[in-house]
Amino acid sequence: MPLDPENQRLLTAAEGFLELGLPLDANEEIESMDADVRHVPEVLAVRVGIYRALEAWPLMQVVARQLALHEPDEPQWTISWAYATRRADSLDAARLILVNAVERLPGVAVFAFNLACYEAQLGDVASAKAHLSRAIELRGDLRLRALEDEDLRPLWDAL
Repeated sequence: MPLDPENQRLLTAAEGFLELGLPLDANEEIESMDADVRHVPEVLAVRVGIYRALEAWPLMQVVARQLALHEPDEPQWTISWAYATRRADSLDAARLILVNAVERLPGVAVFAFNLACYEAQLGDVASAKAHLSRAIELRGDLRLRALEDEDLRPLWDAL
């Protein structure tokens, strides 16, 4: 459903406030939108950003999950869902989201990379190494990112 001009203006304003680091103002703009368009993917995408900025992990988890189920081939939503789940629930719950994602879309490097991070944090260094190797195989630029990602520190220490 395309947004009418007024709802599009409100969405654009919300995006602008979010970029300026003003998530509460962004949320006010979203709440000003017509109720029947607040569930469309482009609006939900802004909500994910708002909830992330506010560290409202359970809310982010619900919205990111909805987007991941609606757009299963868009990795960003699954990553956001796992990220929020890690903070709202547990690393184990987030890990399961990524295990399923890797099984469903094995060629998505960011799934393997994030799964390596979660495995490293859970202490499964061998699995973390395997997933990180796969991620780098798919996208060589992730090698440098791996050297800076604190979640992979247990992997560094094991080397």
